[in-house]
Amino acid sequence: MDMDLMVTLLTMTAARLPILIALAVSVVWVVDTPAGALRSVALSALALLAVTTLAGLVLNVVPVWLVTQGNYETVQGLSTWLGAGHFVLSLLEALAVVLLVWAMTRALRSLKAARPA
Repeated sequence: MDMDLMVTLLTMTAARLPILIALAVSVVWVVDTPAGALRSVALSALALLAVTTLAGLVLNVVPVWLVTQGNYETVQGLSTWLGAGHFVLSLLEALAVVLLVWAMTRALRSLKAARPA
């Protein structure tokens, strides 16, 4: 593998590392909560965020790899598909955020309801 490609891949991976670490910490926190529908939704949302983060990395690596192989025409032909892929990933990330906020809101409301007035 070309050294420039390796550096580019490591840089792209390093750029995603903080969010992957935050997702891992979040999973640990959520797993430590009582089992139930809210926890399941939160874990599903976190899993969806992790998958979209990794899929986004792959979508960014493909054109870089193709360019290093000299397949410029392939990159041009795939640009529409890659753009559509990024759009779908953005939609999935938005869904995951909404699910996380929904789970958090439900949990906070149940805390408020459990407290005596």
